[in-house]
Amino acid sequence: MTPSRSSRLDAALLVFCAMAAASLAASHAGNVADAAHDAEVARAMGLLAAPWRALDAAVASLLVWAPIGTRAMRAELGVALAAGAAGALLFRVARAVAAQAAEAPRLGAFAAAIATLAAVCAPAWQMESAAVGGSALGALLALAPLAVVARADEASARPPWRLAVFCVGLALGHELLVGACGALGVAAVAGTGRTARARALEALRTDARGLGLFFAAGLVPFALAIARVRVAGLPLVAALRDGWAGELAASHAGSPATFVKGELGVVLGAMAVGGAVVAAMAPRARALGAGLLAVSAVGLAAGWAGAPLGPTRFGAPVLAGAAAACALAGLTMQAVVRAIAEARLPMAHASAALVLVLELVVPVDAADEALLRTRPRAAGQAAVWDDVAWGSLPPRAVVVVSDARLGRRAAAAAATGSLRGDVAIVRTYGQGFARERALAADPALVPLWRDLALEGSPSEAALSSLATARPLVLEYEPRWGRVLGKHLVAVGLLDRFEPEPRGTSDRRKALDAWAPKRERLARAAGKDPELAVAAAYPLRARVLDVAASGDRDLVGRAVDDLHAFAPEDPVATAVVARLVLGHGAAKLDDLRP
Repeated sequence: MTPSRSSRLDAALLVFCAMAAASLAASHAGNVADAAHDAEVARAMGLLAAPWRALDAAVASLLVWAPIGTRAMRAELGVALAAGAAGALLFRVARAVAAQAAEAPRLGAFAAAIATLAAVCAPAWQMESAAVGGSALGALLALAPLAVVARADEASARPPWRLAVFCVGLALGHELLVGACGALGVAAVAGTGRTARARALEALRTDARGLGLFFAAGLVPFALAIARVRVAGLPLVAALRDGWAGELAASHAGSPATFVKGELGVVLGAMAVGGAVVAAMAPRARALGAGLLAVSAVGLAAGWAGAPLGPTRFGAPVLAGAAAACALAGLTMQAVVRAIAEARLPMAHASAALVLVLELVVPVDAADEALLRTRPRAAGQAAVWDDVAWGSLPPRAVVVVSDARLGRRAAAAAATGSLRGDVAIVRTYGQGFARERALAADPALVPLWRDLALEGSPSEAALSSLATARPLVLEYEPRWGRVLGKHLVAVGLLDRFEPEPRGTSDRRKALDAWAPKRERLARAAGKDPELAVAAAYPLRARVLDVAASGDRDLVGRAVDDLHAFAPEDPVATAVVARLVLGHGAAKLDDLRP
């Protein structure tokens, strides 16, 4: 195969990988953002100041001008474009290591394309590539430094070390673990390859100042995000500590064994191990193979540091680690097909071609699984939650939110247009300019503002005064005391605070009115665990509220509501057990939602 034809094939497959990743992600996009990315939605769409993942806002704005769907959908399509760029970048790395391992231009190109598609079409990648503020951008930044130095150990190459350190700076400012993947990938290439090491040392001697300036330039988005946090009046240390390893939501972190088994699979995992061996045995591929191995090991091990490993959220370093593992698996695919083609057997070339076609099953199966797992989100189940929670609120309602989970849901609803403009959200947790501005917006909120500033919690007098001026809605908070609970009457998922205490009949009537909406929400939440968790929190607080009254009928109704979303909730079980055993409401103070 001539060099010109080989380069044309490489270019065509690179474009195909990029378009496949972006198009598949775009097909999952919906008009309503999913609940698993609530914090990212608020941050990427400008309603939350945070130091990490500052570039998410820029990516979410790429297609904000396009007349397509809602603003949330346009933000999701921006992330899909980032996934397409990641597909192109990963193909470049996989193609480079395949060329260094063996001289097989056509076979190496197809093996690299199959490995790339196996990564970017997998459910984990696709779930993050079609979400506002998804981790696909972070995975792109983790792979970018390695792509820049992919040919650093080749004699004819002149690696752009300035661009490499700039990419490392971008990755480090995006998220610490993303920066670790990028930096260690470059370090592994420079440390393993003799030529690459000599060139890296020469660049440090002759261009240290330029490298430092480019690294600092990469940190500019991070610096701007920190400046915004300070302007918002948020405590910087707490902001840096929050979400530095990614947003877990209802997903889990810890050992990557479950992720490797469930997302990569035994076959692809074994191929990745085989590819690492192939790269180690090929002197030309050893440096880049070491870089891929470093990114894979660090990315997958990020789960121990707190990066989410699924089932609904996946951290950026985890995606980058899986992508690097797939690139190594491409070496195994290439080696197997070459071994069959070179065997002294009848129809060896035909058998090798058949094996290559069979290897296509890996990305096709991954794409099919991705379509299946993203279907509930594409159906807009979060819209049902928003309609039940916020749509039933009275006009000009003030919603007092005392838990960050509900605060993120409210911010995401406001960012995507699911929250009415006449509804005011007041957060009692945290502090800063944003909260003070919300409290100062209405004179009726001044008593609440005073109590939060002086006592850290609202008083009965402040809430009654506010409820007289405007409808007041909140979720029961046990640490505020039982006196406030006597004023609460259910209104959808939350409770309305009445100026005067209410009786059992008022509460029973409100719970009866809520029952049809509960059934509708339970059907939607059954397809989305994040929505079930978000619904269970205020209902768990309601169980504690009605349990304090000692009315068994109300307790039974509230427990049934909670069990529709959390069938084995320990708080509901403890409440029922205490009432059945006759301990009563006096023993419920230590139960917290």
